Amino acid sequence: MARFLAKVIITLESGMMKDYFHQSLREISAHNKSNLLEMIGVDPVIFRTETSVGNVDLQIWITTITGTSLNQIVVPFYFAGARKYLFMCSSKNAANFIMDTINLTSQHLNALNEIIIVTPKKGSEVKLSKLKRDIKPLFEEKLLRNFSFFQWEKPSDLADLFDRMVNDLVATSSYTTGYAPIGFDLEVVEKIARRQGFEVNENHEVIIHKDKYVFKVNFERNDVHAEMSDCYNCEQECKVSKKLCILISDRGFANIAGLGDLRMLSILFAIEDDSLFKLKGKKPSEDISNQLKELRQTFKKKCNKE
Repeated sequence: MARFLAKVIITLESGMMKDYFHQSLREISAHNKSNLLEMIGVDPVIFRTETSVGNVDLQIWITTITGTSLNQIVVPFYFAGARKYLFMCSSKNAANFIMDTINLTSQHLNALNEIIIVTPKKGSEVKLSKLKRDIKPLFEEKLLRNFSFFQWEKPSDLADLFDRMVNDLVATSSYTTGYAPIGFDLEVVEKIARRQGFEVNENHEVIIHKDKYVFKVNFERNDVHAEMSDCYNCEQECKVSKKLCILISDRGFANIAGLGDLRMLSILFAIEDDSLFKLKGKKPSEDISNQLKELRQTFKKKCNKE
């Protein structure tokens, strides 16, 4: 286990190169096979390295800005607690992409922390020079003076950049022994859920009816229950309930502490799109299908249902 943690956020420019940028980052990081970028707008991965003060886990939050309402609401909160901000870009519109992102996330962006513009080395010097000319006055106008440019050719170049960032963070004691925050609180989580069309009741939960089940996702307690009943809203209904064990790794989360709120949001969307039913675990008690089977058996026994 790493002694120290540090969080950085990397925003990918939407376009032809985005997937290549993303894959190159994942090649040098610890991650699971899938990711949450399409579902929730971020792919949290880890870059682990050794320093003079001990091991450091660089928590890398890979995201991209799109026009979707969920992305516009959620992504700014990922910038909270980040020690550095990286922008990976390559197109002639890179300056607009960077400034649009900064404008969207300014409430959670610390102007004292370094901004690094990362571009492919194969890009022309003319293009890079133009980007520098476009960026500098815009940054100075927003009082963002701590920025630099970095060119890369292969994933190992990015690894060298991360090593340099970690050593810089260690030298300035800009790390923590706790988890790097997401930036969500209960009010924000519920706001996101409502903006996505979910109804949050006074108990801080969303209730979703799916087939024969009722799922109750509670944002305050960070838990999920599945229920079965022979007659909902009846005076003498027979009801059974089971708290579900839902492993975060099955939705592609890296092993990052402090993902409670993000986890609950992704579970909510997974129930809505039926992907929850496909989640597997390392043992039967962790499989959603097995847990729902146990719920059906209990319901049959308790409520005398054939």
